[in-house]
Amino acid sequence: MAVTRVLTQKCIARIVDQVGLDALLDELIERLRTAFVRYDPACVQVVVRSGFRYDTPDLGLIEWMPAMESGRRVSIKTVGYHPSNPVERGSPSVLGTTSLHDTADGRLLALCEATFLTALRTGAASAVVTDALAIPGASTLGMIGCGAQAVTQIHAIARVRPLERIKAFDIDPKIAGTLGLRLRKAGIMATVEVVAAPDDAIAEVDILCTATSVSPGALPVVPDVPHRPWLHINAVGADHPGKRELAPGLVARAVVIPDTREQCATEGESQHIDPDRLGPEMADLIRHQGRYEYLRSQLTVFDSTGWALEDLVAAELVLDHAERLDEGFALDLQPSPGDPYDPYEFLFS
Repeated sequence: MAVTRVLTQKCIARIVDQVGLDALLDELIERLRTAFVRYDPACVQVVVRSGFRYDTPDLGLIEWMPAMESGRRVSIKTVGYHPSNPVERGSPSVLGTTSLHDTADGRLLALCEATFLTALRTGAASAVVTDALAIPGASTLGMIGCGAQAVTQIHAIARVRPLERIKAFDIDPKIAGTLGLRLRKAGIMATVEVVAAPDDAIAEVDILCTATSVSPGALPVVPDVPHRPWLHINAVGADHPGKRELAPGLVARAVVIPDTREQCATEGESQHIDPDRLGPEMADLIRHQGRYEYLRSQLTVFDSTGWALEDLVAAELVLDHAERLDEGFALDLQPSPGDPYDPYEFLFS
């Protein structure tokens, strides 16, 4: 009998306990790097995400993000983004679930909680791009927006660069003040300095990460102020039409790397600039890294809106470990009939 493996948050916690958080993150970083290098649109189809956006009762969206590796599997992540959740409801601003399907027969192989996986793969993608673009000895990082995504951004980047000092800013000083404690849970012992303004988080850092909930149409939260010539920015908060985190002047001087041009043109920082000015897409950058080595000395921006291929890679990673460890719940969710032509058979068996 074919079954669907269900991986809840507790199941994933047990997997992490046995594999190790650093080890799982390192494996995800490497799997993403490999997926980007091997990416071939003739074999891997990634559909630009679509969904429902609304402002009642609060600003939010529910989207679906499909990806398919031909002849193998399809993943479909359903994700909700509601920036008022942490304050109004005590829940994460991003909630997700990923389904994995077999392309041979369409069967649902797995259904897994993806809130943790979304944060982890977003951090891992930034780590892959940071490894390609940041100076090798980068040890200082600015963090603007210190919510949940800040933890995985910093954790993942710390796996590829020797971070020693973090300059953190959030519009809520209490959230910025707890960042160091949350990072220590992940084993990150870098010094965290809470700063009073975004300008202070940019000055004299090698890497800047932005993960804010700025409203669509609002002014950018990251100002155009003096910075190191080689500054690399991971902009992960512009995930909605009309949103922008970075000042226009800052973006105009930078080489902007979209994770996917089509999606970034409607949701990311790239929606505000001429498409002809964009740099290579993420997969092209990683596939031809030597060609773009010169960018390490320049101002670069990774426009990260979230690519559905990352969700396929992350879901397969945890499913592989779940099968190895016999973790998760097996559900007889879909039919395995004796007579595939009789839709009523199960009613009388």
